[in-house]
Amino acid sequence: MKRYRWVLFDADHTLFDFDKASEEALAEVLLLNGQHWEKGMFEDYRQINAQCWKEYETGVINRDTLVYERFRRYFQLRQLDLDPVASQKQYLVRLGAKPYLMPGAADLMSWLEGRIGIGYVTNGMPEVQRPRLELIGWEKRFDVIVIAGEIGASKPHAAYFQHVHQQIGTPDHAEVLVVGDNLTADIEGAASFGYHTCWYNPQQEHCHLPKDPDYTILHLSELREILSAGPVSM
Repeated sequence: MKRYRWVLFDADHTLFDFDKASEEALAEVLLLNGQHWEKGMFEDYRQINAQCWKEYETGVINRDTLVYERFRRYFQLRQLDLDPVASQKQYLVRLGAKPYLMPGAADLMSWLEGRIGIGYVTNGMPEVQRPRLELIGWEKRFDVIVIAGEIGASKPHAAYFQHVHQQIGTPDHAEVLVVGDNLTADIEGAASFGYHTCWYNPQQEHCHLPKDPDYTILHLSELREILSAGPVSM
């Protein structure tokens, strides 16, 4: 069994239930601006948001464009006469106030504490990530927190992982396990850097990468078995 010195977690859709928080935040913003909320409105936004994030991860758009472009496209699709810049600001504030966890995340974090170095590696917005972690007291549970918007580089790019590697003390790459849901940003990016990877895949989707992740799990509790050999001495 592999022995790791560090486990690095993606945030949204891995530790945090982004869809639940996002739907609530979007509904609140639309209602605040006098719009009716109805079933199906979130699914449109979810798809547009996912596409914008793909464009960001591949360098088609930058972070500043991403935050309002998803709302511009969404409002155009839904024929809503709202300001995408003002709306995204309202949305991010509400999103950061909804720290909903994925199943098993809290138990896993409690089990990991003191056993291994724990990192938080995310492309998410600082104005969402920082408040959310503070609300549940998790900002102190991670030995390293690397937020793309704060360093000028993002997953899956090597510059992001190089920054992370420096922050965790430049261990042997094979002693680092990255856990995430995104095959491109998390798995392919980390594997290209030489880290081991664990794909969190509760929806049992097909892996389209040329090389499979080192591990695939359906529930976060499965990480205990992977990491049960304990860390090497730090």
